[in-house]
Amino acid sequence: MNSLYYSPLLLSINLMAASAVACTALWYYSRPYRGPGVWTSGVLLLVSGFLLSIIERPLPNVVGNALQIAGEAVLVVGLFRFLGLSPPWWMVPSSAGLVCAFLAWHWWVSPFNSELLVAFHSTISALLAGLASYTLWSGPGEPELKGVRRFVALTFAGYCLVTTISGLLALVTSLQGIEHVDETSSMSYLLPINFGVPLWVAALVGMALLTLKRALLDSQHHAREARVSSNRFERLMSVTNGGVMLLKEGRILDASPMLAELYARPLSELIGQPLADLFEANDDLLIQLSVADSQPHDFQALRGDGSQFAAELSVAALDDGSRVAEIRDVSVRKALEEELRSLAFRDPLTGALNRRAFAERTEHELVRSSRNSSPACLAIFDLDYFKKINDRYGHAIGDQVLQRFSHLCHKRIRRTDLFARFGGEEFVLLMPDTEQDQATTLLNHLREHWADERLDSPQGILHSTVSIGLIQIDSTYPMEYWLERADTALYQAKSTGRNRVVLG
Repeated sequence: MNSLYYSPLLLSINLMAASAVACTALWYYSRPYRGPGVWTSGVLLLVSGFLLSIIERPLPNVVGNALQIAGEAVLVVGLFRFLGLSPPWWMVPSSAGLVCAFLAWHWWVSPFNSELLVAFHSTISALLAGLASYTLWSGPGEPELKGVRRFVALTFAGYCLVTTISGLLALVTSLQGIEHVDETSSMSYLLPINFGVPLWVAALVGMALLTLKRALLDSQHHAREARVSSNRFERLMSVTNGGVMLLKEGRILDASPMLAELYARPLSELIGQPLADLFEANDDLLIQLSVADSQPHDFQALRGDGSQFAAELSVAALDDGSRVAEIRDVSVRKALEEELRSLAFRDPLTGALNRRAFAERTEHELVRSSRNSSPACLAIFDLDYFKKINDRYGHAIGDQVLQRFSHLCHKRIRRTDLFARFGGEEFVLLMPDTEQDQATTLLNHLREHWADERLDSPQGILHSTVSIGLIQIDSTYPMEYWLERADTALYQAKSTGRNRVVLG
């Protein structure tokens, strides 16, 4: 242990311990990368073995030297992993095993010149350092790391040279039969301590620079990818027909330019506004913001000038608790849906309900009237001599007559009344909450106004009359029953002179 107080040895121990601490820190902060963790383990093994080897006892000496060589081999394995090469793990047990066997023979079987021990140890260290230098110099890797890799390769080459010279000096001394009892007088021992250890530490510093350089390159690569993604996102947002927003606590943090076009307001005014202010008050909107299930929902949006448009809103949650939302103007879609709905329930020529829609709605109305014991009346209209109108004036004029009559009826009846075209010139009217006297008065007014209508045609002024059959609904019979009764009353009106209302 007295040799521990020799300053080059003490300095070497301090350098090795400091490098172990530095490598441990490097491994901790570069854990996503392959390699630093392995060579940190190698440095820790090396330092542990170095401290054990200076104990002048057989077992600590054997174990310490074996750990040193194992640590150097593990460090080389870490370099292979860092460069993406297949790691030669076989080197660790083979190199440590050779040193352990050689020293065990010396201590417990047949002692030999200690300089020969130094030569053997130095030979294995030189081979490992040479392999590390060659791999760093010629192995694959990023072109940006070439300069740092060559610096580290040269450092390992220097360490290989020092250990080779140390081994040769030890071999020559051993062949001369000289054995240094005091290790501080052995050049082969002092050479790696004074020159090899600093080169080893310099190599570790270079390996740390390699890791930092790769981290910097990855950071720059990610930054470029982020810029490309940002530009791509901005372009996507500029071509989409929806307004995309980033929300925090219900307020707009950022938005695409399309949002300003949708709301006819500058983007600077929209940013910072609560999203709910862009729509009519609706509890479902607040629920959608809370749930953020990415499902589209329809709302009425409010533009800056007070006008409204049909909007589709989708809201999705992000990992940081914020929300991303998309608003689309679906006015065209809504108009198309309304048109399709109208086609499904209304007569395309006159705009009156068709037979199917009338049947569905009257069923509900009859149930309601029966439950409330409220009166209802049913009327059937038939335009008089309509076939003659078609024959004389043409079907185009006949269609105009039907449209004019439907328009007149829609103007005169209530919103709660159900008016439908059953086909040809026949129309039906259901009047809920209406007594027979009230219905008769209304229908006579309709009949009189229609008789006064005049329609211009190429053949001259055209006028028409209408016959009406009326009944009051006073029981829960099905609608077919009441239609038959009203039709019977209509037949009486037509057979008794037309242009009149007949009660059934």
